[in-house]
Amino acid sequence: MPDIPPTPPAPAASEHPAPRDAACVEGRGLATAKGEGIGDARTDAAHIDMAQAGPSGAAVIVIPSYDRPEQLRLCLDHLSRLDGGPWQVIVVDDGSPEPLAPVCADFPGVRCVRRENGGPGAARNTGAAAAGEARWLLFTDDDCRPRPDWALRMLQAQGGVPMRLVGGRIENMLCNVFSQASQSLSSYLYAYYQSRGSQMSFFTTNNMCCRTADFAAVGGFDPKFRIASEDRDLSLRWKDAGGALSHVPGAVVDHAHRLTLASYWRQHANYGHGARTLHLALDGRGDDRPKVEPFGFYLGLLLWPLRHSSRLRLVESGLIGLSQVAMVWGYWRAKRAGRRG
Repeated sequence: MPDIPPTPPAPAASEHPAPRDAACVEGRGLATAKGEGIGDARTDAAHIDMAQAGPSGAAVIVIPSYDRPEQLRLCLDHLSRLDGGPWQVIVVDDGSPEPLAPVCADFPGVRCVRRENGGPGAARNTGAAAAGEARWLLFTDDDCRPRPDWALRMLQAQGGVPMRLVGGRIENMLCNVFSQASQSLSSYLYAYYQSRGSQMSFFTTNNMCCRTADFAAVGGFDPKFRIASEDRDLSLRWKDAGGALSHVPGAVVDHAHRLTLASYWRQHANYGHGARTLHLALDGRGDDRPKVEPFGFYLGLLLWPLRHSSRLRLVESGLIGLSQVAMVWGYWRAKRAGRRG
């Protein structure tokens, strides 16, 4: 095994200043076991076993990005201050109108790979292919702000175990009710499966880690999923190949995806479109697993903000109801378009 770098000391508070838009962080994501809160974003790196994690040079962080240079810059700034670094980062410019290479050039160790626009899943595949001999892949997005101990915690949890897909926790960091409602959906899904003692159904692609060899073995992300649901498809194929999904609540990524009513509707209509693509893929594989959750799932989803939100609970619950209408609309439009095609 390659040499293991020494475990870095816990960073001083001044080493990791609060992100520029962190004033509205409210600690609203999935609660961890035994009521653990978010706590300090700075976690003592001495508690992380570097012999398990391996050297940072054996891992590559992959970020797909399209036409969001300022978001990307903030993300790269946070990655530059990760514990255990420097880390190798590959940004895949998915055909942005203005190339993102100048942004990447401001950060040592960041490589920019440009490709024709093909969607985030295909872009992640391009990044994985460019990772070379890296043993691990970590995925996040350009609107995310990984906390200092994120990468080490993800690698420690993965531990070199074959076919173990690791996912961390996502926290909305904006005082934007649409962003909060969108995050509540993911938080509810994670909590729903955990509360039933079942294996996680999927991990979102903005906080995910796996061995490079395993990613290649399952075929990476399916490029047919240009809009959404590539994470669900990968997770299902991962489990079908005998793999396991392991949740790591301590590996936190703060998410700064600012939404309006129009973009919130569009986001969830896209999720419906992705669900239709996923159902077609499952049918093509002869997969007969249920495609709709039981009634209690949807009731719990609507009630989630009322039980877990700190403010605007009724508004957020209403927006979650609206999201389901948007998803049905997106699904129906995709189905109708398929018939016409």
